[in-house]
Formats: sequence, structure tokens, C-alpha cells
Amino acid sequence: MLDDLMLPLFLLAGLAVAGLFTLRIARARQVVQARVEAMVTVGGPMQLEEDRGTIRMRDRGASRFAMIARFLKVPQDMPLAHVIAPIWIFAIGIIIGGLVFWFGQVVLSWELSAVAGLIVGVFLIRGLFGWELERYRTKLLIQLPDTIQLVVSATRAGLPVAEAFRAVAQEMPSPTSEEFTRVANEMALGGAPDEALLSLHQRTGVTEYAIFAVTIGVQAKSGGRLAETIQNLAEIVRERLVIAARAKALAGEAKLSAIIMGILPIVSGCITAITQPQQIAILFDDPRGTRLLVIGIVTLALGALTMRHLINGATKD
Repeated sequence: MLDDLMLPLFLLAGLAVAGLFTLRIARARQVVQARVEAMVTVGGPMQLEEDRGTIRMRDRGASRFAMIARFLKVPQDMPLAHVIAPIWIFAIGIIIGGLVFWFGQVVLSWELSAVAGLIVGVFLIRGLFGWELERYRTKLLIQLPDTIQLVVSATRAGLPVAEAFRAVAQEMPSPTSEEFTRVANEMALGGAPDEALLSLHQRTGVTEYAIFAVTIGVQAKSGGRLAETIQNLAEIVRERLVIAARAKALAGEAKLSAIIMGILPIVSGCITAITQPQQIAILFDDPRGTRLLVIGIVTLALGALTMRHLINGATKD
């Protein structure tokens, strides 16, 4: 009786923890955003200086949640990055991890199957959040040359950098418009343009924003023609995008080979199960065959992860 209830209880407990974690992240983000909007619209930089106000969270538990969120690659400061609701991502990981735990008890001990289910669930959640984060960064990177070109046009027209960033927030499509709205809000609170861009880089992980921040910071200190400097940066970013696209195209053959090598054992196993089921049955009926099946699945997964790591390492900027 207890064994039958173990999986449902495990799933319910995991979903409850995931729901609380998701609500905590969303609540912290809403509180910080509300404080920023209140300071920008009501008092601006002068009121912040006089009142010594702060938008930082004083909850010590928030840092622990932030560490967990960073490990799981949760885009907590980028709500537009979510393709799937976070609660559903946690639910998928918990359900898959629970199924691994349930079926793993057939060939493994209770402790080992629990560890296997936990590892599979955690890395599945991390992979889904990482996919969302990478997709969001790619969108920002693709829109970055047009963003810089808009800043160049605004500065050549005689507008200051702050007004150029507000123009980007109004004219560029999502998600660049939302991110530069936050940049403009930080500048309204008294932050420098390069510091606001550096915060954008730290939040999104896009390296080109750090280059943008350094370019504006150096130009502000040394002087010179800002429009020409940023124009050169736009050309460099476009060249980087072209090189990255060529690298991904060259890696397409390796990715296809990796996919074929990963799918081929599964397809051959299914064909063998249909044509000669007695040869496959030994993998499930005999404990030695079951252990070999588990070893094969583990080694296949490790091989896929290794090839993925090598391909990503070769195409990384």
C-alpha cells in the first residue's frame, strides 16, 4: 500500500515545492519592479538621493532562492523569456523524475532509483530553462545591430544618449524594447549609461552589451565622436553574427550525425522488438539483461551529452 502511494505523494510534494518557488521568484520580481516605477515616476533621482531609498530586497531568504534559480538557469529577471510557464516546467521535471524513480526500482535499489530520479528531474528542469534563456538571448543578439544603429541615428541628430535609449525602448520590437525600458528607468534613477548597459549585460548574459557599455564609458571619459564610435561597434557586432552563423552552419553536419547516432539504437531496438520479440524479452525478463539495458541507456545519454558539449564548445562565441 505504501509503495503504491509513494509516487503520487512524491509528485504532489514536488509540485507544491515548485509552486512555492515559482511564486517566490515572481513576487520578488514584482516588488522590485514596483519600487523602480514608483521612484522613477514620483521622485526621480533627487528623491532617491534625499530619502536614501533602495530597491533592494532585505529578505535573507531571497539570496538562497537566487542561488537555486541561477543553478536551474531560471530567467527570473526576464519574464518575457518564458515560453512555458515556470510551474509547468517544474511539473514536467518532477513527473519525469518520478517516473524514473518508479521504474528504476525494478533494477536498482530504492536509494539509487531516488537519486537517479532526482538527477533526471533537476537536469530536465535546468535544460528547459536553459533553452528558454538561450532563445531569449538569441533574440536580443539578433536585434542588437539595429538597436545600435538607432542609437547612432539619434546621436547624430543631436540627442543625448539617454534620449537615444528611450527611443530604442519606444521603437524597437520586443524583447529589446522592454530591456531598454529598464535601462532608461535605471538612468532616470541617476545611473550612468555605461552602468545601465552593464547591468543589462549581467542580467541577460549577452556579451555584446558589455562591449557596448565599455565603448560608451570610454568615449564619455576620453571624448570624441560618439556616433562614429558606436557605428564601428555596430559593424563589429554584425561581423560577429555572421561568423557565428557560419560556425553553426558548419556544425550542422556534426549535429545531424549526433542525432542519427542517438536515434539509431532506439529505432533498431523497436524494429527488433517487432520482428524478433524473443530477443528483446531477455532485456526485461532476465535481471542481467535489465542491467545491460540500463547501462546501455546511461552510456547512450552520456555519449549524447558529450557530443552536445563538443559541438557547443566549437560554436560558442
